[in-house]
Amino acid sequence: MRFESKQQLSGAVRMWSINHNREFRVIESKSNTWFAKCKSSIERTPSTSSYPPCDWCVRAVKKKTHGMWQITKWVNDHNCLGDMIRNNNTSLTASVISRHILRSIEDDPGLKVKNILSFVKENLKVDVSYKKAWYARRTMVEWSHHSDSLDRIKTFKYVFWAFGPAIEAFHMCRPVICVDGTHLRGEYKGKLLVAVTQDANNKILPISYAIVDEETISSWSWFMEQLRYNVALDRHPICVIPSAVWRHESSSALTRSRG
Repeated sequence: MRFESKQQLSGAVRMWSINHNREFRVIESKSNTWFAKCKSSIERTPSTSSYPPCDWCVRAVKKKTHGMWQITKWVNDHNCLGDMIRNNNTSLTASVISRHILRSIEDDPGLKVKNILSFVKENLKVDVSYKKAWYARRTMVEWSHHSDSLDRIKTFKYVFWAFGPAIEAFHMCRPVICVDGTHLRGEYKGKLLVAVTQDANNKILPISYAIVDEETISSWSWFMEQLRYNVALDRHPICVIPSAVWRHESSSALTRSRG
């Protein structure tokens, strides 16, 4: 089999493992090679050491002739006790779940975590934790298109995104946000808007991003609206600091500490 990218390759192996209730570990992942083995052959315990290690493995290489990833070795069957493990396959990650529930989230942004658990159980035959299902739901992406866009042809205007772990971490940080924008370089022009905060160790934590055409009242208002609704809905009040003030205060604090 051939795949256009390493991500597509690993995704196919992951879905095969989920469908067969098996788990694997990536042993080697380089620019031109990818190798994975059965999890049980790596994480052997005293209770399983008396059994021979599982032979299942898969190896793929990126061929120079056609530039695609091609599977060069595939052991189709497991000879381990994988069928006896609990039905909580670690191959089913939050990102995999998010791809399966994306359409449901679009239809119902308020989709409850318990419904996601039921969906995964029914369609993928895997039991997952509440936390994993919550992470799958909490990666937010919002799009805004030009008003002259057609139903089947959308003209890009704005996009906002925030990652689930960052959203959760923000609720344990100070209710202070710094916002800033910068130019995008390269083939596609535009502006990148970012909101960051500081954790308890005074480390910078990026919490949300947006790509817009220009820094205008409209684009900044849209960004702040998405930030409030998708990241900080249950936190009030919040102090928002422009980047210039943030840099000035950080510089002053550094000068005082050196003095």
